[in-house]
Amino acid sequence: MLQSADLALLRRRLLLAGIPLAVLALLVTAWILDARAHDGEALRNVEVAGHRVGGLGGDALTTAVEEVAGRYAEATVMIVTPDGELEAAAADLGLALDVEGTVERALAAGRRDALPMRPLRWLRSLVGAREAGVVVDVDRDKVRFFVGAEDPTARREPREPGIVGDSGEIAVVLGEAGEGLDAAEVADAIESAGADGRLPIVVEVAPTTIQPRFSREDAEALARTAEELTASSLAVSAGGKDVSIPPGTVRTWLRSDAGPEGLELRLDGDRVLADLRDLLGDVGTSPQNARFTVEGGRPRIIPGEPGRTCCDETAVGYLLGAVKAGNAGPVTLPLTELEPDQSTAALEALGIVEEIGSFTTRHDCCQGRVTNIHRIADIVRGVVIRPGAQFSVNEFVGRRTAERGFVEGGVIQNGVFETSIGGGISQFATTLFNAAFFGGLDFVEYQSHSIYISRYPYGREATLSFPKPDLVLRNSTPHGVLVWPTYTGTTITVTLYSTTYAKGEQTAQSEAPVGQAGCKRVTTTRTRTYRDGRTETDRVHAVYRPAEGVRCDGPPPTTTTTTAPEPEPEPEPSPDPDPSPEDT
Repeated sequence: MLQSADLALLRRRLLLAGIPLAVLALLVTAWILDARAHDGEALRNVEVAGHRVGGLGGDALTTAVEEVAGRYAEATVMIVTPDGELEAAAADLGLALDVEGTVERALAAGRRDALPMRPLRWLRSLVGAREAGVVVDVDRDKVRFFVGAEDPTARREPREPGIVGDSGEIAVVLGEAGEGLDAAEVADAIESAGADGRLPIVVEVAPTTIQPRFSREDAEALARTAEELTASSLAVSAGGKDVSIPPGTVRTWLRSDAGPEGLELRLDGDRVLADLRDLLGDVGTSPQNARFTVEGGRPRIIPGEPGRTCCDETAVGYLLGAVKAGNAGPVTLPLTELEPDQSTAALEALGIVEEIGSFTTRHDCCQGRVTNIHRIADIVRGVVIRPGAQFSVNEFVGRRTAERGFVEGGVIQNGVFETSIGGGISQFATTLFNAAFFGGLDFVEYQSHSIYISRYPYGREATLSFPKPDLVLRNSTPHGVLVWPTYTGTTITVTLYSTTYAKGEQTAQSEAPVGQAGCKRVTTTRTRTYRDGRTETDRVHAVYRPAEGVRCDGPPPTTTTTTAPEPEPEPEPSPDPDPSPEDT
């Protein structure tokens, strides 16, 4: 039998052994009670990305997580590579916190540990936070675009397989691996690193071989589908015109793109529109440019009108839809509005509002040369010389021919009066020259008649032939200049319209002999007065023979500018065996 002393010792040992068990029982009991108290809520001291959500549930927990999601929407991501670092905004990558997934993680924190560890971890949570982590997603298409554009490594893009139909037969194009950052790996790394709830998100990635996303088998399957879809002609209608496009032509349009989920059929838009222009280019109406007219001595703008034509880029989408539907039924292509090249607003901005210069010359009626004067006036009427631009009569009008409505008229050929097609239009040139003289425009190129003709202002006139001599004016004003010729049976008038910038007047004229044959060099001084009050002088020149067939020791000068010094006579060159005539 045990002695009383032994019994006392045994009781003490049993008591000491029971204390830990009692403590453990109390710990488990407290954990159970606390877990039940937070049923449907995040457990005590749970955090989401450093934001305390313990004890929250339902809408309150969702709201708290949404606040954290707002921080992620403004977060940055550092992508560290061996060749440099990339910094991307969340929007660049489509980075977003998954609110629903993160709420689930917050509710699961502490509830999915191994059962023996839960009370101990609960005990630890009484004095410290328990991070639940977050769930983040990225837009993989955006990651692919960002990485492709910003990859600091020696990137070589993979080539996806696909199809082409250039020859009218569909062929498979094989893919090819590339090198650089793999966008899928980058996306995985961002989502993994983002789960710990720390901002900014930092990931480390290295370049690797990048395989095409799709296979040769994918391309071959698309080719088979494309052949089936284009087995018959494609019926197309636009603007009341119907055409049938054969399969071979349709197949020349075929291409493919690598879409998010697979290879996708597309059309070569440039090739489609080129073929449609050939087939349907005559449908619709042409646009009408805004243009000037003159009424009651004042310029007025006639508004432009849009035209209608087939086809624009929308036609490619209509045809692609028809191809994907197996060419079922005719495709009606809408006409598209075609804006005029010259708008009303553009003409209004030129400041063409008033007459700035005008001149009239007279002639006998009813001659062939009058037909030519009227013809060139009709061609030039409405020309606008834009600020800083030049106007060449020969470049604009072109060669004068019978097919274009010109007839025989007088010319000076090698100092002798003769006739030629287009003769007489120098009366128009002289009239324009004088309108420009008084309207303050610059003379870039001109040449006087070699024999003075009394219907023209002495020393202040210009002749024409093709391609030389020419009359070229420069508009050195900040406003556009409208050239508006009018005529009667015995007069030709050229009026220039703009905003008054400079007014010209003849302020002097002098003569000097040229050589020993009685030729004269006439110098006419022009003074231009600008709207700010300043004045400037320049000179124009003419050299006249005293009679037909007389040779001067120096040729007439052919150009002048407002800044060039007055040219000196030059020795007359050897006679040209086929010299250009001077129109009279």
